[in-house]
Amino acid sequence: MSYQLVQQADASANIYCPICQHAVVDWAQEQYVQPCEHTLFIAMDLGFEFVADRFETQMKQPVDELHEDPDMNIFTAISQTEYPELTIIQADLGVQNLSRYVGFSRD
Repeated sequence: MSYQLVQQADASANIYCPICQHAVVDWAQEQYVQPCEHTLFIAMDLGFEFVADRFETQMKQPVDELHEDPDMNIFTAISQTEYPELTIIQADLGVQNLSRYVGFSRD
C-alpha cells in the first residue's frame, strides 16, 4: 500500500486535516476528537477512537476483532489497508513510546 506518513512530535499540539485544515484533534474542546469529512480514522496504539465505515470496509480485520486481539498492532492494520491517497499523521502520545495515528484522504 502507498501512504504518506507525517510525524508530529509535540503530543500537546492539535492535529489538523491537511486537506481542509479542520482541527480533527482539538485539545481546547471537551470532545477533543472532531473528525471532518476527510478523516478515515483516529487511533492510538491502544485502539481506535474513530473509524469511518469507508475505511473499515477496506481493512483486512474489522476494528472489533482488532480490539479483541491481544497481539494487535494498530499501525500495521492501518498501513496495510488498501486506500487511495492516504495520509497518516503520527503524533507522540507522550507516554511509553505510544502514538496516535490520524488518517486522511480526499476519497
